[in-house]
Amino acid sequence: MRKQGFTLIELVMLIVIIGIVALVAMPKAVTSQAVRLEAACQKIASDLRYTQGMALAQQVRFGISFDPVSEAYFVYRVNIGTVAMDPQTRNDFNVSFVTLNEFKGIDIASTNFSNKIEFDSAGAPYDGNGVILSSQGVITLQAQAGAYSRTVRIEAKTGKVSVQ
Repeated sequence: MRKQGFTLIELVMLIVIIGIVALVAMPKAVTSQAVRLEAACQKIASDLRYTQGMALAQQVRFGISFDPVSEAYFVYRVNIGTVAMDPQTRNDFNVSFVTLNEFKGIDIASTNFSNKIEFDSAGAPYDGNGVILSSQGVITLQAQAGAYSRTVRIEAKTGKVSVQ
């Protein structure tokens, strides 16, 4: 007659399996901020490309103004000074990392171009003072108080946008 219950070997195997599952799941939880950071970088890069495309298509200057303090930015049309329309939402083109759940915890740490970048009708990048970029424009984003950091770069003269 066999007694009901688990043997010591079965319990040890169960603990080992639970440990392995925990080790596999742990890095995914830790890197969720890194995934959010990558998504935020791709969003900014995409919006920069969109802004440049609008300047090329409409043959007028468009720009993006970054506000690192409030973790936000907006796209605007330079010659009339109004916020551009977001093609996805059909509202003003304002992006706030504080209010968007997918970007919570992401900081716009700094820019090296006076927080404004503008594109002329040929797609060339200018800083907020109207001077063509003479060196690469850099937007630095961080997650978890600097534990993760990525940059979005705008090439001088050509306006090519990349994430590094």
